[in-house]
Amino acid sequence: MTESQPMDTERGVQPQFSFGRAAAALALLVAIGLFDRWLVTFPDRVELGWRFARIEATPLGFDTAAFEPFRLGGAWRLTSDDPRFGGISALAVDRGGLVALSDSGVLIRFAPTGRAALIGELPGGPGSNGFKINRDSEALLADPIGRGWWVAFENRDELWLYDRSFGQALRRVELGKQAWRLNNGIEGALADGEAVLLLHEGGEHLIRVAGSQARVFRIAGAGARLSDGVQVGSGQWLVIERRLTLLGFRNALVVLDRTGDTYRLGRRFQLPLGAVDNVEAAAVERLPGGGRRLWLMTDDNLQPPMRTLLIALDLPGSGLGEGLGED
Repeated sequence: MTESQPMDTERGVQPQFSFGRAAAALALLVAIGLFDRWLVTFPDRVELGWRFARIEATPLGFDTAAFEPFRLGGAWRLTSDDPRFGGISALAVDRGGLVALSDSGVLIRFAPTGRAALIGELPGGPGSNGFKINRDSEALLADPIGRGWWVAFENRDELWLYDRSFGQALRRVELGKQAWRLNNGIEGALADGEAVLLLHEGGEHLIRVAGSQARVFRIAGAGARLSDGVQVGSGQWLVIERRLTLLGFRNALVVLDRTGDTYRLGRRFQLPLGAVDNVEAAAVERLPGGGRRLWLMTDDNLQPPMRTLLIALDLPGSGLGEGLGED
């Protein structure tokens, strides 16, 4: 029997380090980065002006018991024939209807029970209006002393005041040089007397703006991202908490309390929504009978299968936390 000879092909199939391959991979990564930087130099936003559009509201069959202690007043999936509809980041009640704000500086005025909407753009904002990064509007709040509307722009870290009709900008406030990453800035705005509370997306602190003074406060009990919220009592708010998990989004409403200079998150109420439903906007409405209705909207990111949902929750008279049921 002849002695076996080593296979000549064995050495060739063993992985070998190659400076040439490493250099080629590095060059590819650099090229991709430069290409990405090059792309953002091109305008990616077009303003169409104010015009009427149609909204289709498809009712959704959620389990009403899953929302307790809130009472589910209705839930709908909204679609529109206007390409600007979607990407909702903030919500407010105005003139008997709702006004939603997208993360591209688009305003949507509509009635929850109607099928018509008036859609347009903010009259000005940071930088050129041809770039979405300059109009990344994430928070909307009626000015506590009645001058108009505050809008926070995330990537530019600025706060703008517009008049009541969104006809012109009245004031521009720069929040300073913050060590915030891209797409990681102000996500919500709340009223606190005559002051404005700005919620940072990270959920660990807020900025209280009163006149020309601004102070940063830590939020005790924080553990997830915060977006919008509403005031439900003196020194008490209900805010949206979002967690992105391997199974999708987990949304909750959380009580935020203030005692002196201490802000603390308290009781949480999970929202039984889908894995692709990202709640970003909230507004509260006084009902004719004296109750209060909480309106929530989701951000579809203008990408399926994410959805734009409108959800109506009636607040209970008591039971969520001290002061929450007070009118």
